Amino acid sequence: MSATRSTYSKGIMTFVVGALLAALLAMHELVPTSYGLALAVESMLPWTWVIIVLIFIVALFRFSAFSIVGVLLPAIVWLTMFGGYLRPAQTPAEADITVATQNVGARMPQPTATAKNLIAADPDIVAMQEIESLSGEIISEQLSGHYPHATVADTIGVWSKWPMSEPREIDLGIQWPRAFVTTISTDHGDVSFYSVHLPSVRPGEESLRNSALSRLSESIAADDADRVIVAGDFNASSTDRYFEQLDEQLVGTREAVGGGFGFTWPSLFPVVRLDHIMVRGLEPVGDEVLDRGTSDHRAVLGHLNIE
Repeated sequence: MSATRSTYSKGIMTFVVGALLAALLAMHELVPTSYGLALAVESMLPWTWVIIVLIFIVALFRFSAFSIVGVLLPAIVWLTMFGGYLRPAQTPAEADITVATQNVGARMPQPTATAKNLIAADPDIVAMQEIESLSGEIISEQLSGHYPHATVADTIGVWSKWPMSEPREIDLGIQWPRAFVTTISTDHGDVSFYSVHLPSVRPGEESLRNSALSRLSESIAADDADRVIVAGDFNASSTDRYFEQLDEQLVGTREAVGGGFGFTWPSLFPVVRLDHIMVRGLEPVGDEVLDRGTSDHRAVLGHLNIE
């Protein structure tokens, strides 16, 4: 009797842990937002593969039907959510439009090297955040010496090889400009370009960013342009429940082309992607995250073709 009970219960704990993890992945939007719990959990969802690996190792020692199911349940849910990011991706030899974005930080060392690193990548359009500091001014001067067109509003700026219209500020409900839209007259037609830097978040203090995301989403929804590019520091991962407002309207370059998660922050050992290039009416054909520079954010390059 005891042997039968032991055989039956073998691997049951592995099954329970795996089932709970699968439920968390599938229903993470039920995690309460209190004290920043949802923010932390949703930002780390891609990293739950580590837990799945640990469950698999335990299952090898507690091998049974229960332990097998305990591994398969979260693995299948995880792959359903994130498997698209893992498909191989290649950087195209050419693209109609290449966009770069980077938060360069308020007190960044070696700003000239950072600017030259971006210039060497030869993007057609560059969006920068946190350029109000001395290091930001140096970067702005370097970019302005390379690009014939530029527009700057407080802490954010855009540089382009093509002409731009007068920028229009997007009201994010905060006291200083953190987003604007301009029409860029590219060789392939006009593009509505949004440069954004959404408010920072800390556990339990996400309301300002959440409100800004909603306002930005409403502005983009009201934009009747055929082609839209939104680039910058969103201070939100693509798994954040509030990010879905944008995800329903736009396509992220990394999500579209794969090649890994493309984490950008912190630059020394990135664990989350806060910097995004998102589009409507264009086809993402490449997404690169540049090597660590002197900022705490890594730069993102998005390669786009006209549909």
